[in-house]
Amino acid sequence: MKKKSLILLPAFLLIFFTACENESDSMLTTTVDFEDVELGENGYWNGADSSGKFISNGFSFLNEFTSSSWGDYWSGFACSSLTDTITAGYDNQYSVAAGSGAWSSKKFAIAFDDSATVMCPKNELGNYTVKSIMFCNSTYAYLDMRNGSAFSKKFENGDWFKVTVKGFLDNNVTGAVDYYLADFRNGKSYLTNQWVKVDLSSLGKVDNLIFLFDSSDKGTFGVNTPKYVCIDNLEFEQDAEK
Repeated sequence: MKKKSLILLPAFLLIFFTACENESDSMLTTTVDFEDVELGENGYWNGADSSGKFISNGFSFLNEFTSSSWGDYWSGFACSSLTDTITAGYDNQYSVAAGSGAWSSKKFAIAFDDSATVMCPKNELGNYTVKSIMFCNSTYAYLDMRNGSAFSKKFENGDWFKVTVKGFLDNNVTGAVDYYLADFRNGKSYLTNQWVKVDLSSLGKVDNLIFLFDSSDKGTFGVNTPKYVCIDNLEFEQDAEK
């Protein structure tokens, strides 16, 4: 009986690993890393061309840009290559606190203000399943939380700042994932200036993602903490056998 078990074991392992390999081969992975986005001479794209979006690897990152006599304003998504980790304030809103894109890449995207939206492309393979994303604080938000400013407080015990990613499919919410970019609750003193990979697989199949912000630092007009987060390397999957 022992000899028969030993003979059967390699056959079982062969079937097991073949099944895993076939399952992996049936899925196509798409990584959105923003390296294909054309930036202006200043090293960033903020929607000033009034196109309303930029596209990376087929995915659309929506943007609203307003120009007025008192200055320009954008919300939604921008794309950048700026890496100033020292200069505080709004004038440095396009830099990432890590000093580079994820895995030392050159470019990354920035979500600003609530309801920044990513639209998934449509093709014959059906909807995308979202897998993960990488987050990092912007330099602007990071230094405001670390040092305080005229508009927002220096973080201390009990403070927090988070981004929420909501998934949607056919206008229905598929789920939500929170990630704390700063967390000073329960004795913690977490304030990230590094890229962190966050699992979004609980959102499942989606046709768009929306980014929202919240913070313990609020005033008359809502959240005082600069509502920015840098993102990179969004991973999606599709079933290749459809």
